[in-house]
Amino acid sequence: MRTILISGANSQIGSYLARAFEAEGRSLLLSYNKRNERIADLVSNRIQADLRDLDTLRDKLAPHIASIDCLIHCAAIRSEDHQALADTDPKYFRRVFEENVYPVYNLLKILLPDMRSRAFGRIVLFTSDVTRTGLPNGSAYAAAKAAIANLAKSAALENSERNILINCIAPGPVETNMAEDFDSDYLEFRKQYFAKHLKRTASGKPVVISEIKTVIDMLISPWISNLCGEEIILNGGKT
Repeated sequence: MRTILISGANSQIGSYLARAFEAEGRSLLLSYNKRNERIADLVSNRIQADLRDLDTLRDKLAPHIASIDCLIHCAAIRSEDHQALADTDPKYFRRVFEENVYPVYNLLKILLPDMRSRAFGRIVLFTSDVTRTGLPNGSAYAAAKAAIANLAKSAALENSERNILINCIAPGPVETNMAEDFDSDYLEFRKQYFAKHLKRTASGKPVVISEIKTVIDMLISPWISNLCGEEIILNGGKT
């Protein structure tokens, strides 16, 4: 049975997808870093791994890699200092950039050889509509997401002839419980950003995770063959 690896499975989006796919009877491997309370009751296989550590991640994935045909990468960290670039601590900027980009590199580095040998793979990476709009007071996050989009495009061009389709899904602000993940000043920053986004969005609606799931269903389908290297924007027509 094809196995879907969901990285960042304990995030609000990742855990929603894990529950939805498990309910459909899909074979899953759920990856989380430190916390797993949102997926603790699920029966799917799980691994705890620091996605930044290539060698350890390879060891953790080794028992499962022969069956992994799909990757849905949900893990991310944000620019929680919410400062203008000129005021940002360079060490913090580097951390946000590296902790978003290097896990993608590591996962692709590990998974692609096996996918190439089987001539099948579906990979969905989360970026953001900030790759098109920019993100004032969040330049590290915006830069990292843009890097992921271009990494995906390059890898897609290298692998699509092997029936490995790599795409990004780039949502605007997603309807989640922000208070579960953020607090104090950054929570207020997120709320203000969310409100401004809705005012500029033609639909006037936030992105819901069920809609993200619908797009992912298409992107991991075995029945598509030419949808690759794309960054699919979900933001109600803002861009």
